[in-house]
Amino acid sequence: MSKDLVRQIRVRVRDNPLGPALQRYITYLVSRGYSETTWSEFVRVAEHFGCWLGRRSLSQVTVRQFLCQHLSACQCSTPVRENGGCCSGPVIRSWKRNQRALKHLLAMLGITRSVAAEFPSGIVGDVLRRYAKWLKNARGLAAGTIRYRLKTAKTMLTSFRIKRAGQLAKWTPRLIVDFMSGEAARGTPSRAQQIACGVRSLLRFLLQEGLICHDLSAAVPTFAHWRLAPLPEILQKEELAQLLKQPNTRNAMGLRNRAILLCLNELGLRASDVAGIELAGVDFASGLLTIRRSKQRKSTVLPMPRKLAHALKAYLQRGRPACKSPMLFVHHWPPVGTAIKSSTVSQIVWSLGERAKLRPQVRGAHVLRHTFASRMLGAGATLKEVADLLGHKSIDTTAIYAKVDIKALTHVALPWPGAKESRQ
Repeated sequence: MSKDLVRQIRVRVRDNPLGPALQRYITYLVSRGYSETTWSEFVRVAEHFGCWLGRRSLSQVTVRQFLCQHLSACQCSTPVRENGGCCSGPVIRSWKRNQRALKHLLAMLGITRSVAAEFPSGIVGDVLRRYAKWLKNARGLAAGTIRYRLKTAKTMLTSFRIKRAGQLAKWTPRLIVDFMSGEAARGTPSRAQQIACGVRSLLRFLLQEGLICHDLSAAVPTFAHWRLAPLPEILQKEELAQLLKQPNTRNAMGLRNRAILLCLNELGLRASDVAGIELAGVDFASGLLTIRRSKQRKSTVLPMPRKLAHALKAYLQRGRPACKSPMLFVHHWPPVGTAIKSSTVSQIVWSLGERAKLRPQVRGAHVLRHTFASRMLGAGATLKEVADLLGHKSIDTTAIYAKVDIKALTHVALPWPGAKESRQ
């Protein structure tokens, strides 16, 4: 990397409205291992954004306005400030590249995605804002679930063209049924069921707030969708062995990927559980691994099988890059040292499965969780024991795995009517 280039860019961005932030941004990108071409491109995008931003505040809203409004109509030969000034360098108009660069800028500044930034103005925005607070404080839902519920509520309120609070009191069961019928026609039964759950939640909130006079949640129809009907996809012993052989343990990334596979295979963890393992949660002395269950929002302490312990030690000693992240598994490509997400865990399993020619059995990380549960039942564990290990709230969720355990099913199977008589 050219130190002269870094010095030139630092001088260039000094007069930008985001000058101090851009100085930090350069250091931030370089320290995360981005190539000279990539980080200099990201800085040019941020320069353009800073010139457009002017004196406005930097937020998720202004970033979205820049991407969706200015960038699509941008005719700047160089990034032009609203007050007439400009900065050097060609304009990068690719929406995807601009979005990536500004996403890293927001992450550096600690500006996380805000649900409030998506609220419209007027009564709809006011209702959604109060609803979001209720979902978080009264219901204790996760951020992802809240976003999905708010999306459903926004669609519903907008389709009914709510302009004032008094209109909500005029809602009828027929109106709710018509809305759900229209939404159900545009997707799968699974999606319709999710929307119905969100609509019931909104209606209960509106009743509690006194915005509607009667409980209309009973008017929301149910949809035929048997979540536990299909057999879970599992890997046979030979297929599992083939998958576990794929990571190349002679390099750092291979050591990480093997440790991830063994976390999934030996403990039946979710992808989000693996991504959430912290360095402080790995205790080799006692042979215990602390898992932060993302769905239950609580920690579980599990014993580390010997094979998993060896894989984690190898990764920590010879694979994990030096970084300040408290998480166990981190990225080995730029941004180096940042914690991986659950989607990364699933992508790793998917790519290794493809390399092992196990498509379409291996679509993501969950197939290893299914395989683990079926293996435990086959070894004689009870449904309650498997449910506790998997972190299931209801044993009904675990019962699906009994359908692939023929040995267990023989104990509950009833004789075919007349079978005894026919053998005589």
